[in-house]
Amino acid sequence: MKRIALVAVILGLSALAVLGGEGTIVFQGGHGAKALGMGGAFTAIADDATGALWNPAGLAHIQGLWVGGATTSLFATEGFEGVGYQFASLGTTFQGYGVGLAWASATAGELYSANMFLGSIAASFPLGEELSLDVGVNIKYYMETIAESTESAFGFDIGILMPIGDTFTIGAAALDIATKIGEDTITPVYRVGAVGNFLDGAVKISSDVEMVNMELSALRLGMSIKLIEMLQLRAGAVVPGMDFDKTYFSLGAGLSIADLEIDAAYVLQDEPGESLILSASYNFKELFAPKEEEAVGAE
Repeated sequence: MKRIALVAVILGLSALAVLGGEGTIVFQGGHGAKALGMGGAFTAIADDATGALWNPAGLAHIQGLWVGGATTSLFATEGFEGVGYQFASLGTTFQGYGVGLAWASATAGELYSANMFLGSIAASFPLGEELSLDVGVNIKYYMETIAESTESAFGFDIGILMPIGDTFTIGAAALDIATKIGEDTITPVYRVGAVGNFLDGAVKISSDVEMVNMELSALRLGMSIKLIEMLQLRAGAVVPGMDFDKTYFSLGAGLSIADLEIDAAYVLQDEPGESLILSASYNFKELFAPKEEEAVGAE
């Protein structure tokens, strides 16, 4: 029975690789309902509390002090309770710099668990009147336990964003550079993406190309539509291994109430299973808003 359970764990980890990258580290797939609702085509956006997992350069543009988190049970099917995945983060920006701290946890039954502790820093460099370059770096510490055997390691990510005016942004990220856990070297994941903002930002269309071992591992497409100021609808498509017969889709929605954002996404994947992702974040913008000067001479 224990061997069967271990096989289920390994299958669960392989399933995570299908969602967002290869290697034994489940966190390479990214997290968050906003990103996964757009099929993971998030490398050129990365503008929420889970953005550092997709591209750490995005932290340079999240204004104010923010906190956020995400939760899901990935690929839950009959006979397999799924892989529980939790994420929490906080950060802030100041004078063109962004910093963040995050923690993530993944569990599959009693035989597998993993934790990640992440620190991020990003900076924005103006290059011209309508052009800038954002650079970000993650430093990660992993702890992974499989069948009571625990290994740990440090990992590194680097990402860039280049906004071009108010319409287009291109981005790139390299995840888990020179990362080794025990005797296993984690395969780096490389992503290149672009996003277009239309109708004054009410419509976003994004795309990502993902590479593993210098081969195309996935094509990701996403769209976000702001119906009203408070509500966004999202949709995405993923083509694993550039095999269009294996294409799967995702749907999502986001609700904004003042500085609180609540997001949900559903990944419609037959094999290894469907996933519901929930996220929330809060931005303390009022703490950083400039105070209005009192009118002189007002009675």
